[in-house]
Amino acid sequence: MRDNQGDMFNNGDAKLSRDEALERVRRHGGDWQEKALAGLMLLSGFIGTSEDVRIKLIVLGLEKPHHHNAWGAFAKEALKRKLYIPTGQRRHMRGDKSNARKTDVYRVA
Repeated sequence: MRDNQGDMFNNGDAKLSRDEALERVRRHGGDWQEKALAGLMLLSGFIGTSEDVRIKLIVLGLEKPHHHNAWGAFAKEALKRKLYIPTGQRRHMRGDKSNARKTDVYRVA
C-alpha cells in the first residue's frame, strides 16, 4: 500500500508512480545510465540545465538512450549521487518539445 500521509495535495501516489516508471526505464537501459554518469566527469564544473548536459553528452559521443525518459532517471540519479549540485536558479528550456518550460540549473560536481 502506498503511504502518502503528510502530502497536502496527495501527490505521494504520483511521485511514487514516477519513481517506479523511472526505475523500470533504468533497468531496461542496460549500462547506458552508468555511461552517462561517467560522462559527467568530463563536464565537471559545468553550469546548466539537464537539457544542456544531455546535449553536451551526446556531442561528446554518448549514444542516445533506448527511451527518452532515461534522461529523467539519469538526472534523478545524478542528484542522488551529488553529481548535480542545485544552484537555486531556474531557466527556460530551449528544445522544441520542452515548450520553454522552466527547469532547474545545476553545477556538475
